[in-house]
Amino acid sequence: MSSEKTQNETSIPSSLADKKPSSLWDKLPPWVSSNLRSWKSWKVLLRCWGVTWVCLVIMLPNKSLATLGNTAFFALLLSIMLPPNMPVQIFMITVTTLVLGIALGWAISCAGMAAALAARDQTLLKQSLQKEAQSTAGMANPDALYQAAIFNGDFLDTRSTVVFGVFLGFGCFLFALIRAYAPKLTLMSVFGTIAIDIFCSYGPLFPFAQYTLLNSLLTAVACYIAIALIFITFAFPETLNHSYLASSAQLLDKLKDILALQGDVLGSDPHDVGPGSPLATKATMARVGMLTQLKQLMSQKQMLNLEFTWGRWNGDDVQEMLEPIQILASRLGSLNGFVKMMAHPMTLADPPKEDDTQSDDDSVASGSTIGDTYLLRQFRERNIAAETEHHVRLVDILPTIREATADVRDAGIAVLGALKELIVAVNTKRYKRSHNEQDTRLFELDRALSALRTAMEDFKNDKRLLLLQPYQHLFEQADAGLLKTVPLRSLYLAFVFTANLTAVSNGIVALAENVSHTAAKRRKARLWAPKGLRAIGKVLRSGRGSGEDAVGEDAQKDDDVQSEDVRRYKLDPDSRPPQNILQRIANVIHRVYKWTKTPEALFTFRYVLVTIALWIPQVVRPTAHFVYAQRGVWALIMAQTTMNIYASDQVFNYVMRIGGTFVGALVGMVCWYIGAGHGTGNPYGLAAITGAFLLPLVFLRIYAPPQFLVGILMTGATFVLVVGYSWIDGNLPGVLVNVGMGWQVTWRRWLLVMIGCAASFILMMFPPKSGRKAVRLRNAAVISGISYLYSHITSLWLSAGEPFEAARQKGASANRVWSPQLREKVISIAEQLQDLRVRTAMSKWEGSIRGAWAFEDYNQLVELENDMLGSLILMAGALVNMDPDLRKTTLPHTFVLNPHFISDVISTFVLLSQSLRTGEPLHAAQYKNLSDRLQYHSGYAFVSNSGAVSASHTNSRKALRQSIGSYEYMFYATAVVAVLNMASTLNELRRVVADLCGEVPLEGFERWREEYDRSRMLA
Repeated sequence: MSSEKTQNETSIPSSLADKKPSSLWDKLPPWVSSNLRSWKSWKVLLRCWGVTWVCLVIMLPNKSLATLGNTAFFALLLSIMLPPNMPVQIFMITVTTLVLGIALGWAISCAGMAAALAARDQTLLKQSLQKEAQSTAGMANPDALYQAAIFNGDFLDTRSTVVFGVFLGFGCFLFALIRAYAPKLTLMSVFGTIAIDIFCSYGPLFPFAQYTLLNSLLTAVACYIAIALIFITFAFPETLNHSYLASSAQLLDKLKDILALQGDVLGSDPHDVGPGSPLATKATMARVGMLTQLKQLMSQKQMLNLEFTWGRWNGDDVQEMLEPIQILASRLGSLNGFVKMMAHPMTLADPPKEDDTQSDDDSVASGSTIGDTYLLRQFRERNIAAETEHHVRLVDILPTIREATADVRDAGIAVLGALKELIVAVNTKRYKRSHNEQDTRLFELDRALSALRTAMEDFKNDKRLLLLQPYQHLFEQADAGLLKTVPLRSLYLAFVFTANLTAVSNGIVALAENVSHTAAKRRKARLWAPKGLRAIGKVLRSGRGSGEDAVGEDAQKDDDVQSEDVRRYKLDPDSRPPQNILQRIANVIHRVYKWTKTPEALFTFRYVLVTIALWIPQVVRPTAHFVYAQRGVWALIMAQTTMNIYASDQVFNYVMRIGGTFVGALVGMVCWYIGAGHGTGNPYGLAAITGAFLLPLVFLRIYAPPQFLVGILMTGATFVLVVGYSWIDGNLPGVLVNVGMGWQVTWRRWLLVMIGCAASFILMMFPPKSGRKAVRLRNAAVISGISYLYSHITSLWLSAGEPFEAARQKGASANRVWSPQLREKVISIAEQLQDLRVRTAMSKWEGSIRGAWAFEDYNQLVELENDMLGSLILMAGALVNMDPDLRKTTLPHTFVLNPHFISDVISTFVLLSQSLRTGEPLHAAQYKNLSDRLQYHSGYAFVSNSGAVSASHTNSRKALRQSIGSYEYMFYATAVVAVLNMASTLNELRRVVADLCGEVPLEGFERWREEYDRSRMLA
């Protein structure tokens, strides 16, 4: 309590104290300043920079340059594209996919060469060889002339070239499918495509078998892998177990900050926490940081058992900690949403300040929303007046909530801090035999956990009753018949906060018990061996990773956004299920035909088409030598990498890649001319100056936000190509055609990038696949999915049995938890919303050719859908903690469970989803405000034919009101508020959809409804 009072007394000065004079660190982006001030980030940077610099150094001596060949720069290129900024086993898995891609491309190419040689016209081949032998007879260097003849296209054969083209098309088709449907294998797809491009571009030029065309490339790749593994192993090594525990400690810090932030929330005026306010922004950023860290942990958990690691905890111990952390993060997300609930227009219906001169009419209007009927406005005005009269507005109740929950919040913060210290001790002292520090931290955790249990018990038995004190006189008046209705809105909101805090505290207890049990069991460090290699396949088959972020891929496919409930119950209205073999074959053909119209299929076809179009000039005799001399294969590679499923992604790729190429070319020229001047370069000078230029490039590569990654990759790649080609052409003997040094390499690289971009742009326009339509359809699918989630949770509320199963986590007492089906539904919708947010932002890049795109409306759609998901999570969490007997006894008089209201909610969901899916307008006579429907059903549903309210219902309502002081009632009130919050958000969602799709008017309807409601005014 004392700490809480201190916070109360110093809340304003502390907020002012935060405004310190800005320093240089404050002027830098957060991702720059935080990493520059972190020793851990510096260790990773130095390791990656060391690998990159060594990859440069190995191509400078003449002997190693001769061994690596004309693709010696590829090791340096790989160090930029795939830096070793990860634990060793993740790096091994990543480079394995890369090598498998190159190997697969090489295998397909070798098969193509074998088939092409078999198809070659042997008579024509002999004539060509004899002619070339006669022309080189007696020459000083016949081998050089013979090599020149090969790359001049003298031995090209039409039949052989066609076979190569078939295999090239097949290979690119395969890699395009991998890139479209398995985003985590993007590196495999990209490098496999590069391998098959190089082989099939130069293979047709050779009149004999030349299966080792990629030897130089693979040698450079092998050098990079060896150098990177040495540095990962010996330069600041880190296992995934260590990295995972360090990230878990950081996540616990973020969880603690969110819980501590609630003290500031409860000490604020509801009018000061609206959208865009400092506190609301801070709460949003804290939630985003928590979810980002949690997502990182979830993406790595399947690989924890794939390494040798020394320490006290094995991979299973660390994995078992993730589920309670995930549950706690979900509950803290709901608790953190209270600040948004405080700023809701329905909550702010009271006058903002006592000294405010705003009129009563304006204050009432501030709480109204579009579509309110006269009946609903009556209810709201009376409730506002009663709250103001009896001093039970939310602003009046917040100090009471703050006082009642202070001990629980402080104890929870202490437990989270002790948890972090214990995990840090386990992680950083893994090589010490003594476990004294771990025992000390474990004792502190147990002591903090005991204090939290005491605070929770005290709140349940005593402090909770403080929330009822402001209403005590109202209850007495109601019991005496002096007050007809009690304004309980603020009390219900208080119950929402306390119920969420109780759920959070239970989650903290479960997590602490889990960690305490593991720490007590694992006191000695030992070597843990890997197990379960099947996890690698699960990781690679999962939908989202970092690879697609690097190339602007869309990880959420159109087939995945459709709800599982829709797929389960949806029927084909045009035909029944196939019954015989012919119908099944026809059905398969029909599905293949439908697939050819999907964005993924169109992307694949375009990918193959642009490949063949830019490959043909390399294997046609008049242009073969010119394209080879200008390194035209890079235009082909650029066209393939800029191809994307949607036009918006492709435009974004153009901007980032062209900009990155320009910057990289400029920096590469500056670096080359500083290190080499106008000569062929000095190895010592070039190593020194390039090392200096590489340091900021590597920093940007490993720490820049994902949205900038494409441009940074192109900057690094162009820098490497300018410096690498310049050094190779000036120092590697035997190069058939030099592309030049410095400026000559730069302008060629720029031109090849523009040619590749132009080719992919032409194909993108025939026909363009709009990402904006995908955004609209996916919003429709998400709304449909939320409706099925609402149906599922409502069915659990209405269930006659016990819908929630009891689960016992390691070291924790048994608690009722969500079913796996419910958890999967929530996670699925959350992932769809995350991808939809990215897709909405990306779709702005399509421009405004036909007119401005309503980005703000679509962005608001995502935010509203996210709010509805949060309300449903709150609803499900309350039902888990609600006493089953109370849940069943409250069914008859819970207005939000009125069957007609449930039907109205589902109907609204369906109407909005269908309107977005088809583009058809809504109708003005449809429900605009579900709160009005709720008041209608609650006001008239229990009126008998004579107009009297049934006695049983009256008695039941009285019993419910008398139970308002019970501990279980908190969770009942939270579930009710969650439904009301979701319905209010659904009203706003309907308004946004009407703005997007239009609304058909019904003349005279609004006037008639107003007259009809006024004729039925409340008594």
